[in-house]
Amino acid sequence: MIPLLKRLGLNKYTVDQKPHIEVNTDICLTCKDKPCTVSCPAGTYEALPDGRIAVHYERCLECGGALVICPFNAIKFRFPEGGVSYNYG
Repeated sequence: MIPLLKRLGLNKYTVDQKPHIEVNTDICLTCKDKPCTVSCPAGTYEALPDGRIAVHYERCLECGGALVICPFNAIKFRFPEGGVSYNYG
């Protein structure tokens, strides 16, 4: 079986001018549990030592899980204009 991060590397993107995920990292500083980092199946959100969140846009599967679980509504999401295609060949 191919590891998840290698499979995510097979995704094809049309890069938008604006990121499709926006995170208010100042709000993340007030969040102790950072549920987005454990709920995302692709590991898109990473807690940094300074309390902020790093977003790995290229890993996003567009499931919306982190958007729903964020207790502070710090995550804004829109589907990428160019879409995303998955090829797990």
